[in-house]
Amino acid sequence: MIKTQKNKYSMYSGVRAYLDDHSAGYEGNEEFKEHMNSFKSILQEIADKEDERSKATLGKVRYKVKVRKSVIDHALAVAGAIYSFAKKSGNNDLRESVDFRKSDLMKLRDAVLEIELNSIKDKAVQNSAEIARYGITSDDLTAFLNEIDRYKNALGAKNTGSATMTGAIKTMVTLFKDADSLVDSIDRLMEKYKIADKDFYDGYKAARVVRDLGVRHNNGSLNSGGVKMTGGDNQPSSNLPVSAVTNGNDS
Repeated sequence: MIKTQKNKYSMYSGVRAYLDDHSAGYEGNEEFKEHMNSFKSILQEIADKEDERSKATLGKVRYKVKVRKSVIDHALAVAGAIYSFAKKSGNNDLRESVDFRKSDLMKLRDAVLEIELNSIKDKAVQNSAEIARYGITSDDLTAFLNEIDRYKNALGAKNTGSATMTGAIKTMVTLFKDADSLVDSIDRLMEKYKIADKDFYDGYKAARVVRDLGVRHNNGSLNSGGVKMTGGDNQPSSNLPVSAVTNGNDS
């Protein structure tokens, strides 16, 4: 979730907890109870989607980083043997084509690195007999080819995870809108209790406040504790921009 969503979800949870603890206050209101059941169901869906989103790429990215480092180490070992062979034999074109330092490969984007890895692989296969004299055995070459395959697979897994994360974020937008709509309806149903049960009403309004920690807004300033309050009687929390979820970088 982004910060705005986290703040709002905290309010949702507080409202759910308060109304669960004071369910006797709306015992005879069937529509109120149906709204509460729908609200709790949506909150569970939000929690599930956030879990899905957070797990979608984390492990895959870490694995890709690990494999990327490994395949670069293998590539440098193979390229070093080709470079030495080409230098000794006077093949300047071949030597220049594999003249890589670790920093050169590390700074390449994934797609470009894959191209360079395949280029080194092709030259290694073409000169396998020659580079064997420079310490690159057939087993070493096979290990390099396997590392390239692992790297390609890791890239594919990362891209799949990114698609899953994007889908979860888009679903989250809809879920927050649905939760906002239900809270808006509950707000209206609570108006009866402003007359019938003022303590119950006041407790709900206290739970209904969104605490925006450390975030400045154009229409107000932070209080002395770094908290801006929205929602309750003063301002409906649905004014917080759920559309901001399109930026999924904050987690």
